[in-house]
Amino acid sequence: MKLESLIEHEKIKAELYNFCKFNRLPTGILLLGPEGCGKLKLGIQFIKKLLKIEMLAHPDIQFLFPLPNLPKQKSNYFYNKWHNFLVNQPYGSLLDWKKKIHYENKDCKISLEQVEAALKMINLKSYELSHKVVIFWMLEHLTIQAGNKLLNVLDSPPKRVFFLFIGENENLILPTLKSRLLIIKLKLISNKMIEKYLIRKFNLYKKQAQTIVAISACNLNTIFKILKNKNNNLNLNFIFWMRMLFNLNHKIDSFLRWGSQINSWNRDKKKSFLLFSLEIFRIAHRYKYDKNYINPFFYYKNFNWKKFCIYINTKKVRIINNLISDVIKGIDRYYLFLFHFLDLSFNMKKILFNK
Repeated sequence: MKLESLIEHEKIKAELYNFCKFNRLPTGILLLGPEGCGKLKLGIQFIKKLLKIEMLAHPDIQFLFPLPNLPKQKSNYFYNKWHNFLVNQPYGSLLDWKKKIHYENKDCKISLEQVEAALKMINLKSYELSHKVVIFWMLEHLTIQAGNKLLNVLDSPPKRVFFLFIGENENLILPTLKSRLLIIKLKLISNKMIEKYLIRKFNLYKKQAQTIVAISACNLNTIFKILKNKNNNLNLNFIFWMRMLFNLNHKIDSFLRWGSQINSWNRDKKKSFLLFSLEIFRIAHRYKYDKNYINPFFYYKNFNWKKFCIYINTKKVRIINNLISDVIKGIDRYYLFLFHFLDLSFNMKKILFNK
């Protein structure tokens, strides 16, 4: 068994490959699953198998993905970025893509114009492949107008045209669109399989692999960011936050400056930091009662994890969980995030460190 197969959906892959083998390909398939489950990578592998090619940069293959509302002249810029994204971040999220194109604070959609351009392509004579293929990434971000246009095509699909859809949030996808597709649901890869992969691929100790899997919650996107040291800022900011709270009476000015820095982050980054903090408190609570459990800061010599866990107990974690969750829920509604974040911090100091 190949090493990569440890973090791939082998049964689903075999099911998809059977469509090619027995020539019973449906008009459209929707690969549905949470961030970091590998649905985009699986979709790419399937298309390569179907068309018997190695590269997806081909005139018979069209990708549609969320874009900001900008003039058409910039389309080539985005497509170059997209192919780079496919190669380097096959587990990437929508936020990763928006960062890639430097529009993380903008709303991005799959527009009617994109769909119309793809439909023009499939009506042309095939260049050399057995099928023309249109791949939609993040289907839930398809506009209503684009969705209605697409429905007409799916009702009377052209011959030898295949649509592959990839999405995360089933509730945001048009019901009429879902009813016309074969839906295949994917789950996150199990923690044991990922641990095996990390140990063999990156020569990690078992405890290190368990720590990375626990922090990432089996999200392959997060795991590879950690391995590339792209996620260290979350760890460092959490450490800084706890230190500021512990000595808040003497470092109020520094804390307010740091809070202003957090306030300048975009919404997704704020949510990621707070969700990461929630996970750290959960791990600390488990570690308090099981010293053999993972230490997410084993590689930080200047942060004493054992001493930090002394301040953790079930009651405190329950209250902190509710406080942080309330702020996360309010990020999309509050204009004054800094006020609510500071309020959260002052409350957490009282709960954690005040005698």
